[in-house]
Amino acid sequence: MTFADWTAYFRRNRTHLDALSWDEAYRLSDHERRAVVRSLQHFQRGESSEGQHLYRRAQASGHSGYLEAVRLFIAEEQNHARVLGRFLQQQGLACLRSTWIDRAFRRLRQWGGLEHTVRVLLTAEIIAAVYYQALFRATYSSLLQQICLRILRDEHMHLNFQCFTLAKERARSSGPGWWLRQQLHRGLLVGTAALVWLSYNRTLWAGGMGPIGFAAEVAAQWDRVCAMLRHPHTIDIRGAQPAGSPTIGHPAAASPTNLTAAAS
Repeated sequence: MTFADWTAYFRRNRTHLDALSWDEAYRLSDHERRAVVRSLQHFQRGESSEGQHLYRRAQASGHSGYLEAVRLFIAEEQNHARVLGRFLQQQGLACLRSTWIDRAFRRLRQWGGLEHTVRVLLTAEIIAAVYYQALFRATYSSLLQQICLRILRDEHMHLNFQCFTLAKERARSSGPGWWLRQQLHRGLLVGTAALVWLSYNRTLWAGGMGPIGFAAEVAAQWDRVCAMLRHPHTIDIRGAQPAGSPTIGHPAAASPTNLTAAAS
């Protein structure tokens, strides 16, 4: 596998958010709005990054083909922001121009080299892979559920992509230095998860995730990441995404396990 394979994947995947049920008449209830609007606005803003710092790090990385893969990855994240923004507007809700959490993560990404930037991105991807599971179950909007499933599929591959990049960086690193950065990364993830719980627990509760369940899902994603970093040969790239919308029933009927499987 090479970055050229990732470039091909991102190109194949560019249209998988096109077939969504935008004609849905359902409007979020007052209860659903209280549960999800704030977090949805914040995550929509987080997906909208222009990725300039990552792009500059990719230019300087020396990894053949990485720059184009990063460009397409950034475009995919921006596509998430576009779709989430359209959903918010359809519901008569505003898109935020800035949030303090988004500003903090953007600054954090700028402090180090490529490995540091990718680790910060990977932290956000792990949290997103859990958040969209909860958001999927938090409302009765079929359109929002379709969006969540497609983003979950993308986040699954984004974790793989970031781990593939880190595996390339690991070859340039000493064993003790890598181990220390892994522990620091673990600490960053724990701190971020705590912050996300404190900030958006209303959505997580509505999606059936209490603090223990949320922590367990984050830990499961971290374990998967660590396994890929230990065994880079297990990192895979999924084929093109199906264009059709999945059939989704009552939000409470979907389990985290089923959602993770749907995202695979």
